[in-house]
Amino acid sequence: MERLETRTESNRQGAKSAKRTIAFLASLAPWRFVFLLLLPACQQQMASQPSGRPDEVSTFYSDEREERPLVPGTVARGHLRTDLHLFTGKRRREPEAWRLPVSLVGGAAGGSSVFGGLVVAAEEQSNDVDQFPFPVTHDVLELGRERYMIYCVVCHDPLGTGRGKIVERGYTQPPSYHIERLRNVAVGHFFEVITNGYGSMPDYKQQVPPRDRWAIAAYIRALQLSQHFPARDVPADLLAGQTNQDRAGGRP
Repeated sequence: MERLETRTESNRQGAKSAKRTIAFLASLAPWRFVFLLLLPACQQQMASQPSGRPDEVSTFYSDEREERPLVPGTVARGHLRTDLHLFTGKRRREPEAWRLPVSLVGGAAGGSSVFGGLVVAAEEQSNDVDQFPFPVTHDVLELGRERYMIYCVVCHDPLGTGRGKIVERGYTQPPSYHIERLRNVAVGHFFEVITNGYGSMPDYKQQVPPRDRWAIAAYIRALQLSQHFPARDVPADLLAGQTNQDRAGGRP
């Protein structure tokens, strides 16, 4: 009985306290009540910190760049590229080979080759690696095909013959991947061209990561093989299927 009376008295005191609080709020002027409601919103000024995009102009830094450059002598995490094979396609690190206009050197000589008005030293060609830095699997070829159809097909066309859609509209025609020179060139050459460009072709090192460039090079090799695969090495079932397709298409 005593517990029940104590609980009842506590409830009464709580009800009285709530009534006093309501009466106090009701006695406030309307603008004061609104002010009390807005107090929690003040903390949003601290929660919303200023931010900017990397390509914006900054008035805070003296160079007016929002994106801050790397500290001199440091390397960003994950960008320590010590694997020359993977990241350069070269056997050894050396300064870029000289490339001079033909008019300045009087033509190519000494084992050099001429392409697009440029002389490429034979030493540069021999420095390209002739193997891939990782195994070429079906997934790698599929990745290379996807990237090729995004970045390369507009110039090189689906078969790699250099008759892409923008070439039809007047852009410089690239050489076919199926000429003897490119069929025999080291695979590192394709990685180099994708990375740094060549002749009229721009570089794609910003758009395409290194491993994707190697995947594209692998797919180029697959394209070359597809157009020059010896018939004697084709499995019998695939050869029979191709024969049936030729007959259906009216080919002899």
